[in-house]
Amino acid sequence: MVGLIPSGDYRLVVPASVIWVVSVVGLLGPPDSLWPIVIAGGAGCATCVGAVRRGWVSWSAVSFVVVICGVAAVTAGALAIRLDARAAHPLSHIDGKVGVTVIIRDDPVTLDPGARVRIRVDVAAVAGRDCRRIAAELIGPGDDWAEVTPGQHVSALVRISPARGHDLLAARLSAVSAPRLVGRPPPHQRVAGDIRQRLRLLSARALGPDASGLLPGLVLGDTSMLGAEVRDDFREAGLTHLLAVSGSNFAIVCGAAIFGIRWLGASPWVTAVAGTIVLVGFVILVRPSPSVLRAAMMGMVGLLALVGSRRAQAMPALGGATVIGLLWWPELAVAPGFALSVSATAGLVLWSGGLRDWLRDRRVPPMLAELVAMAAAAQLATAPLIAVLSGRFSIVGLLANILVVPVVGLVGVVGTAAAVVGAIGGPDGVGARCAELVIRGLEPELWWMSMCARVLGRLSWAAVPVPSGVVGGIVVAGGSGLFVFVLHLLAHRAARRGELDARAPGRGRDVGRVWHHGRRDATPAPAARGR
Repeated sequence: MVGLIPSGDYRLVVPASVIWVVSVVGLLGPPDSLWPIVIAGGAGCATCVGAVRRGWVSWSAVSFVVVICGVAAVTAGALAIRLDARAAHPLSHIDGKVGVTVIIRDDPVTLDPGARVRIRVDVAAVAGRDCRRIAAELIGPGDDWAEVTPGQHVSALVRISPARGHDLLAARLSAVSAPRLVGRPPPHQRVAGDIRQRLRLLSARALGPDASGLLPGLVLGDTSMLGAEVRDDFREAGLTHLLAVSGSNFAIVCGAAIFGIRWLGASPWVTAVAGTIVLVGFVILVRPSPSVLRAAMMGMVGLLALVGSRRAQAMPALGGATVIGLLWWPELAVAPGFALSVSATAGLVLWSGGLRDWLRDRRVPPMLAELVAMAAAAQLATAPLIAVLSGRFSIVGLLANILVVPVVGLVGVVGTAAAVVGAIGGPDGVGARCAELVIRGLEPELWWMSMCARVLGRLSWAAVPVPSGVVGGIVVAGGSGLFVFVLHLLAHRAARRGELDARAPGRGRDVGRVWHHGRRDATPAPAARGR
């Protein structure tokens, strides 16, 4: 087992951390907290450059400070400009009802059983006048707004209220009237909508009530048909991440596609292009919302970490993905899902390879070692954050993830293929019938996942309460760190014991010596051959 912090390229960790901290300060702090950071960062850079030019210090001595100050100043300046633009938008100065035209950016999210939905939109016109597009949140009755599709232009009468803060949304819109469609969604969104709708139809035909709602959630993150009881079981068992579009979805689907293309003998360039096409297609299929794009970035990082265990490339990729995500969507800095994705991917990159090798050295079967290492690394990395957010620590989460991991990949790959094939032709056509048969074949895997979630999630001790907030995170982080340290210490002692055994008389070195002498005695010398 490798060290607690394996060697690698961590240069992008510092810029990513600085951008994250500055974004949190800008979104959660006072309105004027960013410009002092810009001034201080610029002054720090100028001071360091001046000191180098005068020969007081070397560039290598201040380069780290320059990077921190420069990244902080640029991030704070960019975020301050965006916040000022939000404050100057016409939507921020309206109080009351007004007609707007919006572009749907994400699928509706149900807030309460069928009553209201929340939708992320871009406002394109206010009171009949075109304006610069800006993000907002719309809440409306589920009966009217549940069927809107991303990409649609919709006009409606809404009531304007201030945004909740902590993001770049200009306002909250409460729908007063039903939506009126203006045009049609883009072709790629219509295709994605048809595929998602057909998968729901075929799942309802081929599977029972619980499994039919579970399959679209596992494949496309579509939980509209998922029962409340199944949802609660997955949450208590620590498997909720499987029902959302996460980095693991992208890693599984894209990894299977890349493996298949390479198996057919394609060149690396062809494989890279085909893998990119699969990634873009899957993003469109599951909706290109900020959370999905973030999951796509993390999925590619996780895939890079797993394919050949290339940690040297995976850590810079994770840092780069974090930097790009935070600069493009600063509100991700305060999004729990983003923090969980980054921490889970970091745990996978840092510790899964070493833990896998350590388990293999203890004669654990390779496949089981891979599964346990992946689940344990992600669980240990995310447990403190989960404790901060929920005030609970899952006892059965690691076991549940290990039990379902063998079938998650199969359901993801086969389910995605069935969704695409099933959308070919009519609902009773050849494509739909073939997809329905394939979906029926997934019933044992879906039953196994449901059974694991139900049995483990309903245990009275499945999750234990911990102090809420930062205190709980510190407690869980300390416990997780102690657990990892003990494992590392045991592994180190076992390695030392093995070295001592190898050096002891009659042990490994003597065996090697006898083996070499035997070969020397059994092989005639060249001179003897000549005679």
